[in-house]
Amino acid sequence: MFHADRIIVAFDGSDNSKKALQKAIDLSKTLHARITVAHSHDRKENQTIIDPPRPAAGASYIGGGMTSVPDPLMSEGVQPQPMIYEDQTEEVVAEARMLLNDNQIDGDIDILEGDPASSIIEHAADISADLIVMGSRDQNRLKKLLFGSVSEKLSSKSDIPVLIVK
Repeated sequence: MFHADRIIVAFDGSDNSKKALQKAIDLSKTLHARITVAHSHDRKENQTIIDPPRPAAGASYIGGGMTSVPDPLMSEGVQPQPMIYEDQTEEVVAEARMLLNDNQIDGDIDILEGDPASSIIEHAADISADLIVMGSRDQNRLKKLLFGSVSEKLSSKSDIPVLIVK
């Protein structure tokens, strides 16, 4: 029978990662294993604009009649405003903590930065994980062909067993 002392779960807040976390919780209860939830993100890809710049009165605009895209370089005396970014890390961590608490499991939640597949594999090795659990994500075929999926990259590169939950 398979034995695991530590399970690491890749979690991004998606429905599939919630299923994976639930499966990992069930396995941890059965195997008496410790759980680590890993949220990995690449800062560049995971940020969204929360306060886009507003054009000043009299600002110039790009193109023939487009009034929705300001051109700060053409506006005299108007300084471009910096964009403010926010990622979803706090919300994802709160969701993971809620799922652990609802199942009465005390687990670690670690935030990783960088390529998700690589950072999860590296962290799994660092914490001596015996199993990696993650959800599969449906993507369109072209994107999957060009970039591959995180679950495919992780399962092909990891020396640690990987369970992909659908």
